[in-house]
Amino acid sequence: MTEWPTAEHLSRPAAGAESAVDAGKLQIVGIGPGLPEHLTQAARRAIQTADAIYAAPLYQEFLAQESLLSSDDLAGDGPTVIESTRTDAKAQARATFDRVLAGERVVHVSGGDPTVYGKSDLLVALAETESQDEIPIEVIPGVTAALGGAATLGAPLSNDFCTVSLSTNRRDQDEIDRKLEAAAEAGFVIALYNCWRSLNGALETISKHRSDSVPVALLEDVARGEQGRSDAGETVAIAPLVEADSVLHPETPGSLAIVGTEDSRVLRPTTGGQPFLVTPRGDETPLDF
Repeated sequence: MTEWPTAEHLSRPAAGAESAVDAGKLQIVGIGPGLPEHLTQAARRAIQTADAIYAAPLYQEFLAQESLLSSDDLAGDGPTVIESTRTDAKAQARATFDRVLAGERVVHVSGGDPTVYGKSDLLVALAETESQDEIPIEVIPGVTAALGGAATLGAPLSNDFCTVSLSTNRRDQDEIDRKLEAAAEAGFVIALYNCWRSLNGALETISKHRSDSVPVALLEDVARGEQGRSDAGETVAIAPLVEADSVLHPETPGSLAIVGTEDSRVLRPTTGGQPFLVTPRGDETPLDF
């Protein structure tokens, strides 16, 4: 039987406080949607004080740009830097537990936020499954791609919204389609993660409950400038739903789509400037504020 926790006091160390020297710890760190300028102070501090860092090659490159990882680190003279992979995720988690029990501070780097399609679910679940109840775990939040993309677009998520991942790695297409239909029918703005291979199918499902004129935005390499996976760098395009399948073409795993509602509007507040996608809050207009 599940033992449900009652209200528990959460004790947090003061900013900059150090743990005991011999105390190992696992920190699952979100580094935001792109370059290190979007790191929180807590994330930066965790990376700078780590004994071992698990990070994908692209994230290692990002962290090296602000000297959070140096060439000496990558050469093995600083903290141990290990390339994280999905195929060896469980084995790397077990190796992480061994390091923590030996007294190391271990950081697992997750793009965006580790709790939003990130690493924290696997690491936390494995710690319990393998009875690693002596492993201190801290999850450090980051800016997820939907929020980074929303900032680029202006204000698409100012009303109720949801996220749906189109990846079929852990669930079947029927489940994804049910969630898309429910979200579309309920009137949520929908942020679509992992959309680079199946955006058209998702938009077809959503179109059953949205008019042709609803705006759809596609963002590549949010907050990554020229440093991401797309040859064109960071880009944004907006099209009406009826034209989206022929106009919007996701290129990389860094693609993110945001589907507006009947109330969403494309605005261009600065003459000749970037278009913004705005979803108003309820029936209010800016003049009502």
